Amino acid sequence: MAGDRPVRATHMMLMGFCLWTSAVQAQSAPELGSPEAAFSAEAPRAAKPATGRARPEALPPGPIRLSKNAAALLRAHYQGDKVPLIPQPFRARLDAALMAGDWPKVEAVKKELIAARGLVMALAWEQSRFLATGGTGIAELHARDIAATNSTGVAETAAMLWLYAVAVTMTDGHKCASPAARDTHLEKLRGPAFEPLIRIVRALPDARVAAMRDLAIQLENRLSVDRIDDSMCRADDGDSGVKPDSAWRPEASRTRGMLPKHLTAFTAITRPRQTVSGPEKPVPPAARTGGPRVGDPKAGDPKVGDPRAGDPRGNGPRTSVATPPAEAASPATQPVLPPAGR
Repeated sequence: MAGDRPVRATHMMLMGFCLWTSAVQAQSAPELGSPEAAFSAEAPRAAKPATGRARPEALPPGPIRLSKNAAALLRAHYQGDKVPLIPQPFRARLDAALMAGDWPKVEAVKKELIAARGLVMALAWEQSRFLATGGTGIAELHARDIAATNSTGVAETAAMLWLYAVAVTMTDGHKCASPAARDTHLEKLRGPAFEPLIRIVRALPDARVAAMRDLAIQLENRLSVDRIDDSMCRADDGDSGVKPDSAWRPEASRTRGMLPKHLTAFTAITRPRQTVSGPEKPVPPAARTGGPRVGDPKAGDPKVGDPRAGDPRGNGPRTSVATPPAEAASPATQPVLPPAGR
């Protein structure tokens, strides 16, 4: 039973994500099967041995080779052998393009799948492949596509996937041979292509943003076991190269421990606080410098008409203007992202 605890914990962690799975299965009613069948190069078949009892035939693996960890995560998420089976030949072509990082081909084949079987089938492919690989590229694609549905029921899932992509870029970005690749990808995640996701994050209450941030961090850690994606290292003109595991994984581990702080800073940049205070009241020089105030016995007689001396009509002293606290005079500090080496 103890060995089941990580799977149960992951299942609880993905409960919000499972709502989208239910919507996918309800709308498209896809054929369901085991993780191995869902990632096979062929459709599942049953073979009859000499005993006459049917048993599942071993299926040839497809382009995506499932690890034991990935298969367990898929079973936990889909509550058993209920992984959507993407029809062939779309499955093999999409999986091959995904593993090659050929995103134009992914988009082209995905359009064919949508034309043949509908949008929800394409979203089911994206979700299951994200859980199996943990790649930032498929996470970003899935986040943009479900945000484009304009469905309020999955807005938080889109925000979580965007935060996941940010988290993975911060950790796995240490593998990039180019020192600028990691920061360039973080800037991309704040760019125009992700504006719909940023708008969702801005609209969410602080508590929900924090919840999606924590879920993204948990997923980043859980999916790091099998993640081999290097999307954040690829520039527009080609691959920038990656370092050996021994050179970057210790740095990634240190950054992973600081993800709550780093993601909070990243989201703060995209969610500027709105000030509702009115125009600043002028503060007399004496109040700003801390010197003797007019009207102080040590400073001599008060001047007529001075707001701290009294009403010039003789109606008694006015309330003095309070000195603003020192921190109020300081400019707001913008969150600073961690350097590439942290």
